[in-house]
This record gives sequence, C-alpha cells and structure tokens, in this order.
Amino acid sequence: MRRVLASLILVVGLAAVAASGAPLRVMLDFFVNPNHVPLVVAEAEGLFAEAGIDVEILIPSSASDPVKLVAAGAMDAALTPQINFLIARCAGLPVVAIGALIGSPLGGLLSLEGEGIETLADLRGRRIGYSLAPLEPTLWTTMLGTVGIEPDEFELVNVGYNTVLSLLTRQVDAIGAFRNFELPQVAELGRRPVFFPEEDYGVPQTQELLVVVNTQTVDRRAPQWRGLVAGLARGIALTQARPDQAYSTFVSVYPDLDDTLNRRAFDLTVPLYADGARLAPPAQWEALQAYLLENGLIESSRAPEDLYTDRFFTDSQ
Repeated sequence: MRRVLASLILVVGLAAVAASGAPLRVMLDFFVNPNHVPLVVAEAEGLFAEAGIDVEILIPSSASDPVKLVAAGAMDAALTPQINFLIARCAGLPVVAIGALIGSPLGGLLSLEGEGIETLADLRGRRIGYSLAPLEPTLWTTMLGTVGIEPDEFELVNVGYNTVLSLLTRQVDAIGAFRNFELPQVAELGRRPVFFPEEDYGVPQTQELLVVVNTQTVDRRAPQWRGLVAGLARGIALTQARPDQAYSTFVSVYPDLDDTLNRRAFDLTVPLYADGARLAPPAQWEALQAYLLENGLIESSRAPEDLYTDRFFTDSQ
C-alpha cells in the first residue's frame, strides 16, 4: 500500500488542476449500465447545467481505477461501492463521499430453481463461485455462517467474471450476483433464479454506489460539488417519477443498451436509487466499518468526518 500511495503522490504532482469552467470529470464504477441512468439523465436533460456545472461522464478501463484516480487528482469525482470506498479510505487514500446514487445493497448469492437449493442452508457441501477476493469470500462466508454452515462445509471457486456461465453449466452451485442484473439475465436465459440477499444474512446494510471526491478539493471546489449533488438528486427524482422518459433518454445516449435485459435491469433498479442522493445515516457507516475491521478487510477505522460530508445537500433534497 505504501508503494501505491507513493505512486498516487507522484500522479498528484503531475496532474493538472481542472481549469475554471472545464467539465467536471465523473468516472463510473464500471461499464455503463442501468445503475447509471439518473447520472446520464442529469447530464442529458441539462440538470447539471441548471445547477451551474458541466459534467463529462467517463468509463474506467478497470473497476479498481476510479477511486485511485480521484485520490491522485487525475479525476474530479467517481462512483464506487461503499465497501470499496471504506477499504480505500481506511488504507489512507485521500477520498471522501459527498453523495450516493444507489442507496441500498445489490449483492447476494444466486442459485437456480430445480437444483435442490431452496434455502441458504441447502448450500452446505456445495460450490460457491466468486470473482473478487478477499471481499466476496468474506461476504459469502458471513452469509453461510448465519445458517450454521462452517467454512470447511462449502467450496469457494474463483470463476473470474464468467459467473453466470459457470452457474448455468453447473461448474458451481451458486454465485455472487447483483439482484438487478444477474437475476433478469438468468431469467432471460430461461432459468428461474433463487436469490439470497446479503443483508438478510449477516452482512451490514450498504449503499451500493457513492459519489466520492478528493479530500483536498472539498472546500476549494464546494460550489461545484454542490451543483453535482443537486443535479444528481434531480436526476434521481426525474428517473423515479418518469422512468419511461428516463430510460428513453438513457438509451438515446447509449443505444447499444436498448434491449430487454437492460430494460428489466432498469425496472428493478428504479426503487433502489438513493432518494435525494443522500448518504446513509452514521449508524450504518459505523456498523459497516466494524464488520470490515472484524473480518480483516481494514486495519483501522476512521471517524465519520473523515469518511463523508453532507454539507452539499440542501433542505429540499
């Protein structure tokens, strides 16, 4: 981690400060998908412009890049899962959360109907596919532990990013999955999903997608962050009030995503966007940090003021 921080310090030294009036560079957490509809809507419908800012949405080449680039000063803001943010922040990266896009968890374990798995306890003696270590193995071990399954009573299998394929071809009996994408994907392929939400089985509540910025910019660029949060909040409100219009706007910008699977994924996501782009209450942050600390995913915890700020919200949000 010291080598990573040293590299980031070097990049900070090389990164140019955004010129006045230049678009805010906002990097997604992953490739474009229905999770991002309110952000795209806010940009396309001029909601950011009405809030006094111009936003450029960028796609990372790797899911691990966004937070690092913000920490380095090479990106203005980024989306990232709350758990990933906490791991990065507690490791010393200079980032802080200023808002949220998706306010609830998406993850859990996915099996298929007809494979003898009706309850989570039925995964005893089975193979569980995962993509990202050490986080996913920790989450799935927690879940299975709530129904009395010990770590030596199941097998964890790294299936890379071929999670659904590994499930459909019976290489594994369950996979880590997002309830708003892999579930409709499996249904599209003719199978009935059996899903166990992570928050129902011992994993603390999380916000799936936060907006994070560099800690050194919080004061200096406060008007821009206020505009970013206000525009995103309006994008979320518009998406939830007029989902058909929002989705039409989204696919007009990204026409390759205009298909049945993405529409179904969007419909499942609409109620999950964070109302007013607001962050979780302090108790949720504390519980999640305690969980990560207990499971060795972070070495020390941070005070709330080092993790997030709600100063950019207005009473109307």
